[in-house]
Amino acid sequence: MKKHKWVGPVALALLVLVTIYVVSRQSATFTAEGFLEYLAGIPAWGLLGATACMLGYIFFEGMGLLALCRAMGYPRHWYRGVLYSAADIYFSAITPSATGGQPASALLMVGDGIPTAVTTVVLLLNLALYNLSLLVVMGVGIVIYPQTFSVFSAPAHVLIVLGVVLHVVLLAGICLLVFHEKIFLRIMNLFLRLGQKLRILKNAEARREKLLKIEADYKQSAGALHRKVRYILESFVYNLLQRVAVTLVPAVLYAASVGGMHGAGKLFAIQAMAAVGANSVPVPGAVGVADYLYLDGYGAVMADPVNLELLSRAFSFYICVLVCAALLLAAILTQKVSRKCDQ
Repeated sequence: MKKHKWVGPVALALLVLVTIYVVSRQSATFTAEGFLEYLAGIPAWGLLGATACMLGYIFFEGMGLLALCRAMGYPRHWYRGVLYSAADIYFSAITPSATGGQPASALLMVGDGIPTAVTTVVLLLNLALYNLSLLVVMGVGIVIYPQTFSVFSAPAHVLIVLGVVLHVVLLAGICLLVFHEKIFLRIMNLFLRLGQKLRILKNAEARREKLLKIEADYKQSAGALHRKVRYILESFVYNLLQRVAVTLVPAVLYAASVGGMHGAGKLFAIQAMAAVGANSVPVPGAVGVADYLYLDGYGAVMADPVNLELLSRAFSFYICVLVCAALLLAAILTQKVSRKCDQ
């Protein structure tokens, strides 16, 4: 592996270590031994429930992508959808503002024979549905616990409001790109002309011909979605289930640790709102930002929330990213073995 490919994972690992250190220092009574004791006190059903939620987060995104692929006439096996999701989650975690997730998924989809234009439409629409589901789950959380916003501190309020604005703008922008393809194509042409003027693009004519081909495919692909509302709704349901699954992680762990559901609804609402705010700062995996918001909000439910924050974040992010990395590695190794057998 080339050296530059280690930059993202190493940067993420350093951020994680620093964040865990900072979070653990938020409690005067926190100790590693105390955390292990807290972990040991959680019944097996709580840990299994958190694990199921984490796996559901990976699985449901994959199913949402496959629903849109079927709408475009490119059905694929369920495990390919899981790999698309794993690529998105893993590379989103190691790149600022999740910039690497969509391209990584796109590479796998194109490699599976799905045309570039179709892949672009599918990923854009899925991103729109993901943003919509974030806002919907936050809305459900507010219905469950109307005082959700007030429990956060002033800096957290800024992050949450900024997160809501960014998600609404992104949702509107993506819908324009998908359902008004002329805007998307104009942007593509603009970048092509800009690249030519700056002399950073070679073979301009060849690229222009390729763009014309993509333009025809994109129009056809985007147009097909207008007649596939059922699949879009199916994908939205999967995206909604994905967000609900990951949002339930702290609620499940809390219910297991205290032996009841009292306060679990508040945690669900706090987690949902904090998740929106966590995406407002371009940090890989929202590490640090998310932890600050979760810790800030959890304090409204329990006096010392550090153990719960560290454990729920471990399931919903750290372990999840490792599982996705393992799935991608297994797929790569399986592909290499298959190629050797075919030779």
